[in-house]
Amino acid sequence: MKKALGFLLVMFLLMGVFVTPGVLAQREGEYGGTLIRDAAYGDPENLDPIVRGRISAMMVTMNLFDGLVAHDPESAAVIPAIAERWTISDDGLVYTFYLRNDAYFHNGRNITAHDFIYSFERLVDPVNASPLSFYLEGVIGKEAFEEGTADNIEGLKVLEDYVLEITLEGPNTSFLVPLGFPAAGVVPKEDVDRLGRDFGHQPVGSGPFKFVSWTKDDRVVLEVFEDYYKGRAYLDGLVFRVIPEAASKEADFRAGNLDAFIAPASIYRRVRNDPAFTDKITTVAEFFTRHIGFHTQKEPFNDVRVRQAFNYAIDTEAIIDIVLGGKGIPAVGFLPSSSYAFNKEMEGYGYDPDKARELLAAAGYADGVEVPIMTNEHPEWGLPVVEGIMGYLSDVGITLKPEVMETGVLYDRIRNGNYVSYIYSTGGDPHPVDYLYRFHTSRQEDINRYSNPELDALLEEAKRTADDQKVVQMVHEIDQMILEAAPIYFFHYNMAVMMHQDYVYGIKSAPIDMAMQDMWDVWMDPAPTR
Repeated sequence: MKKALGFLLVMFLLMGVFVTPGVLAQREGEYGGTLIRDAAYGDPENLDPIVRGRISAMMVTMNLFDGLVAHDPESAAVIPAIAERWTISDDGLVYTFYLRNDAYFHNGRNITAHDFIYSFERLVDPVNASPLSFYLEGVIGKEAFEEGTADNIEGLKVLEDYVLEITLEGPNTSFLVPLGFPAAGVVPKEDVDRLGRDFGHQPVGSGPFKFVSWTKDDRVVLEVFEDYYKGRAYLDGLVFRVIPEAASKEADFRAGNLDAFIAPASIYRRVRNDPAFTDKITTVAEFFTRHIGFHTQKEPFNDVRVRQAFNYAIDTEAIIDIVLGGKGIPAVGFLPSSSYAFNKEMEGYGYDPDKARELLAAAGYADGVEVPIMTNEHPEWGLPVVEGIMGYLSDVGITLKPEVMETGVLYDRIRNGNYVSYIYSTGGDPHPVDYLYRFHTSRQEDINRYSNPELDALLEEAKRTADDQKVVQMVHEIDQMILEAAPIYFFHYNMAVMMHQDYVYGIKSAPIDMAMQDMWDVWMDPAPTR
């Protein structure tokens, strides 16, 4: 039901039909208490939203900063935030945002369209060297401002204090998506000027929580913002603790010193069938596709039959169960099942070793083939998985030769094309076209060296199409083409697991990243006393 709601929201918003903020804000819960959760990916390093694009920072800053739009926590659809509604011109170039007049910064000042102009130009300003300036890619005048040949971004205009206009160079079906991330959030110029570089350590935003303190490599402490435009959060406070070891997280959780944390496969394996944890586990198929990539321009993977044989050779469900302890959703195509554009009718390869042998023989490898594979030691998409599938592949005539390396080296070699095959995890894009765009020829270095002009044309058309229903149809066709071309072994969509105490309510199945929880309507009953 949640996924259907997300699909309708996307369509409504693209067609100019809007859900009123009052409808979105309906909720029931108990007020009070401070929730302690893990900082799942370590210390955030910087809390200025334009400085870091890492989840370690975003899982905190998403609760401190708000933008024009947000993402529905469970469908990832674009929904209203400080912009309570917007319109899109018939040619798809002009977006007009109508802002709420009751949104405030944590310093008490009312937010206007002028603040968004400042915040967007700050994001793009080369002085700040933000790695996230591409969020405004395609806005008229963005490049000129970035290059220092213009004093402002031409495509950003204040029509009235609470009306903002953004004009694009060309249609872009996913333009709204990055505007829902913290880096596109609004910031108060007076506090940025006052604090300078310290703004990243004493942030002032407009989100449901405001900053209290940060002890590096230990914890970040937030407190409720009473004047939040959607109504105050249920929680009085929120603490992100940096706990490097999974065993320590589990011990703190069992002792009641931790209210929620992201659990790895090693923990999920033990508790998934334990009745004592039935109400303490929330899972989701995240927007990350674990896969084995093939260099499609090198032997033997320049032959589609070999790539398909690799997929047929492996009992994926058995590997997920045995190696990952059930922490994974078997991949059908590349687009994860949590996406509103996922094709429920699509069928994957399935386990068929006889078909694999037949394809290998047809490709000229009846006597077998040896394949080097790059891997790290990650327990869920690294050497344990490679070792787990080696027997299946050997049975049909494919001999894997693992080369173990650090993840950074692995990534660099993928980007440089210095491989025959590799194992990796990629994704994170909420919009289905962006998610699949990594198979466009222009993005060959991102995942493999696959190139198909027909697929390129379809991806480009989908990127320009404003009709979301047509986009979904094209996404189905694109994902099917990728499936048949088999430029990767379709392994699994990461099943992210959040453990939470049974007195914690409102944890969402958040597919962008389970750690990126909207804590506004999370509550505890009873709230623990510590």
